[in-house]
Amino acid sequence: MDESNRVLSLAAAKKTVLCVGNSTMDCISIVKRFPKLSRTEKSGVGYCQRGGNAGNNCTILRNLGVDVEFFGVLCSSPMCACIKRDLTSRGIKSHHCPQCMDDPPFSSVVVNRRTRTTHVVTCNNAFPYPTLEDFEKLDLSTYGWIHFRGCRPEITIQMMRAVDAYNQTQSDKIIISMDFDTDLTAIWPLVDYCDYVFFYGSLAQETGWKSAREGCVNIDEMLRLRFGINMKRPFVVFIWSIQKIGLMDLDGNYIRTTSYKPTRFVDNLGAMKVVVSGFIYGLYVRGRSPRVAANFASLIANYKCTKYGFDHISNILEVPDL
Repeated sequence: MDESNRVLSLAAAKKTVLCVGNSTMDCISIVKRFPKLSRTEKSGVGYCQRGGNAGNNCTILRNLGVDVEFFGVLCSSPMCACIKRDLTSRGIKSHHCPQCMDDPPFSSVVVNRRTRTTHVVTCNNAFPYPTLEDFEKLDLSTYGWIHFRGCRPEITIQMMRAVDAYNQTQSDKIIISMDFDTDLTAIWPLVDYCDYVFFYGSLAQETGWKSAREGCVNIDEMLRLRFGINMKRPFVVFIWSIQKIGLMDLDGNYIRTTSYKPTRFVDNLGAMKVVVSGFIYGLYVRGRSPRVAANFASLIANYKCTKYGFDHISNILEVPDL
């Protein structure tokens, strides 16, 4: 069996993973240093690729051999044709996506190799988001895991409730997870419907938390203060950085993960999404424990940084040279 077939066979028995959110066009420049005021900095490398949180999760999971579907609004204009072509060429399903004629969202990205930081300017001009009516057209029996972007809470919570209602009638339940990187207060009610929640270090600007452990402690307190019936207690994955990932189990116990660091740095754009997708792959496809899945996610995210894009990450299923 060749390598591509071996990778695909690992996930062959699993239902489709659905990623709900946006897919954008990213215009990326890799520079040695960020430009000084009123100065021009030449880029050594520049390219465009399909991006967006849900779009990137689909790309990464598909590279790991997972049957995956993107669910978000796609633009019908010629400007968006490259996004659709890329989804199709990679074997990422998108046939249930609603269509519109609005200009597609895009991002201007500058990756600073010296500081290993990424600066992103996003423009979506209130681009449409899938509605509950769009979501209700899906056949939920085909999905084993649904990952939501933590945005548009008034719509997303309706979708989660639909999945929860479906799960009440099934023995083989759909796993629900969500990204949570901003607007803690506004997005918090969605936690009640999640099995896994991914929090990010970017929340520190909003909350003042100083570490993944402190974040988990505060989240544990917030979870215990909830009031209601039939509320889930989610497993927490706190991604402070790709080297610092903290876990909190259903009993509020903090779990350390192994820290990895690449020997060279090329491109960290989308590395956080690699952590999320790597965790889903390790837990759902490979059946590993959350700690082992998180260790794998950190390893693969650091390996991603050694080359541009995501197409090399399936090599991690062998033994990569970090």
